[in-house]
Amino acid sequence: MKTAKLIPVLLFFTIVIGTLGVFVVPDTAEAFVQKYAYSEYDPPGFFSGIWHGLLAPYSLIARWFMDDGAMYAVPNTGWFYDAGFLIGIVGSIPIGWAAAILSTIGHILS
Repeated sequence: MKTAKLIPVLLFFTIVIGTLGVFVVPDTAEAFVQKYAYSEYDPPGFFSGIWHGLLAPYSLIARWFMDDGAMYAVPNTGWFYDAGFLIGIVGSIPIGWAAAILSTIGHILS
């Protein structure tokens, strides 16, 4: 009974998050760090570091297919960008854990 209610909810959130991802980032060139996209006059800061850290696992995979992508923006603001990047990396790990846990629970309950 609980599984029957859980599956539509998970499907709904998957569709909503996927749709938002398509419309928020309309071009893959805007999603990942691009080489030579930042100048020393306007370097990426803390929040860009968080975003790049969250995308780092996907950027690593995308590097197999794209030659112009990078995981880490240079030049950057230094310590603040590094702190944001680290927070983003740490934040991206639980997303994978949550997906694995939900998948395991789904298999156990079915």
